[in-house]
Amino acid sequence: MNNRRIIFIALIFLATIAACAMPGLSTASVPQTAPTVDTGRIATMVAETVSAAIVETEQAAPKPTATAVSTSTSAATFTATSTATLAPTETPTPQASLSQSTLTKQGDGSVLFADARAGYEIKLPASWLTVRINEKEYLDAFSLEEAANTHIKQALLSVQMEDPNIFRLLAIDTKAAHIQNEFVTDMRFVLDEKKNISLSSDVDLQAIAQNISATVTVFRFEVTSVKIITYANGMRFGEIEARSSFQNAAGVEVPIYQKQIFFNAKTGTQSIVFTTVADLKDTLLPVFDAMIEAIKVVGK
Repeated sequence: MNNRRIIFIALIFLATIAACAMPGLSTASVPQTAPTVDTGRIATMVAETVSAAIVETEQAAPKPTATAVSTSTSAATFTATSTATLAPTETPTPQASLSQSTLTKQGDGSVLFADARAGYEIKLPASWLTVRINEKEYLDAFSLEEAANTHIKQALLSVQMEDPNIFRLLAIDTKAAHIQNEFVTDMRFVLDEKKNISLSSDVDLQAIAQNISATVTVFRFEVTSVKIITYANGMRFGEIEARSSFQNAAGVEVPIYQKQIFFNAKTGTQSIVFTTVADLKDTLLPVFDAMIEAIKVVGK
């Protein structure tokens, strides 16, 4: 990608991989199989996937013709051709990835993300920008009208140096009305193939939650809820909720809400981190919860 890229580093998020978009927040990592949980590794991965774009200056967007991050299985690179501007989540046909995932545009405008490596499918809302950082759609995203918004651009840049074999997907809410107080709502998908979380009890989740404060340097999150949930389809998830806040440019304290979801994938543990401003929680959380409840396991 552009040699001028600046690495956005901020230790922020809960324990598992994803987090959401302050002008780039973070993603969290995954716990260890019972009975031992490697909370140190979890904390490190969480910190590495969190962005602190809200405390960074605006960066220049990468040029359309740039080399994307390659996967660990191949040294292949991707070059964007930058022709027509696509809609935020437009993927006209399934687009396979060297990291073994696809994005498929649905008839209702939503996008189906299928991760063959993790072994599941999930449908994302039509109004969200969905990108895999080692794919052409990530480079093309900087040419979209939505990326003219500084905070969306920062959210995109915040993940540019992540490992695509771990950081599987970034989804950004691009609705202008949902970008409040310099904060962009997002979802971050992280896969840890070396870990499996026990969901027979909340012991592993509690271990993660207890380690959260040690990973935070910019924003301090307070865990408010740790539990195991089982949906009607029988699928079980670990759930951690947390809250934090930051001061916007006007010096006003802005509350933040975050929910992290964990489940055991075909290999390892998958986490999905949803972060938004507290004022949008009632509007956006039902959308996130419906997505999680509709996850389809396809490879186990």
